[in-house]
Amino acid sequence: MDWKLQILKGLLNRSQPIELLSPEALRQRNETSRPAVIDWLKHGRKRKLPKVRNQWVTGRHGNIPIRLYYPSLNSPLPCVVFFHGGGWVTGNLGTHDAFCRQIAYQSGALVLSVAYRLAPEFPYPTPLEDCYDATQWAAQNADALGADPRQLMVMGDSAGGNLAAAVCLMARDLEGPNLQKQILLYPALDGTLNHPSMDQYADAPVLKKTAMEIFINQYANSPADIQSPYFSPLLAETLNHLPSALVITAAYDPLRDEGQAYAQRLQQAGVPTQVTDYPGMVHGFLSFPRFCSGAKLAWAEITQYLQAATSPNCSPTDSLNPLAKSPPD
Repeated sequence: MDWKLQILKGLLNRSQPIELLSPEALRQRNETSRPAVIDWLKHGRKRKLPKVRNQWVTGRHGNIPIRLYYPSLNSPLPCVVFFHGGGWVTGNLGTHDAFCRQIAYQSGALVLSVAYRLAPEFPYPTPLEDCYDATQWAAQNADALGADPRQLMVMGDSAGGNLAAAVCLMARDLEGPNLQKQILLYPALDGTLNHPSMDQYADAPVLKKTAMEIFINQYANSPADIQSPYFSPLLAETLNHLPSALVITAAYDPLRDEGQAYAQRLQQAGVPTQVTDYPGMVHGFLSFPRFCSGAKLAWAEITQYLQAATSPNCSPTDSLNPLAKSPPD
């Protein structure tokens, strides 16, 4: 682990461990406004966009706050529906504002960020149903949004990657929105936590096994939920007929193995899938570009993958990233 990551680990270790915090205290710590210099250190530059606006959409559980990020005023634009990470327990539109601005700025896609309801107050499946309903709303209202319904994608980091994968499964099973791509960033895909990396990196920076155990217990309404493919997409019986995928994992992440296993199963099911494991990186490294050398390369890979959705001359498998792996022809 390089010296910058050692500094990051030291800074994180000064915070009270997640396992000692109530959901309310965790949210207060993660979602409270911080000095601008801290945000700069964590997220890097906050991109300016020509148009950013908040609104509500209606789902089965009531109103869902969303934030729309427009990289240009041209239309129609490709649309990325984004689900934030935070263990299904914390996170909101503000915690991932810089992240979503970066996606829109670099890819040229409209980003629709979803503030789904959080566990434990709203356990599974409510957060997932909020995400699915928001995605369905985006498909149904694409013209009004200035979005191209033929270029609708989902994306999420960590728990948000779990929700993005599950939304794809639901859309397939329920004949819902026609999704073109799924971008899963160090996703949580198996609630059983039964993978070697979960123990190998149980005490890793950013995310520890004990924190994942707490998040899973708070998200699950009952132990049986964990076996549902919409809770644990890796446990799905089949992954056929899903959108093409980009899966990014981090070498020092307890979630690494389940992300790699999911990508392998997608490939075996015939789903065009690009998977990259970033050596030396930790969970959430895209949110720490000042500390994580792999973030710049990963952002370039995400950008190229998203842009390939709109360019007939660019394939997502033509990645400039030498770490990227795709199935052979």
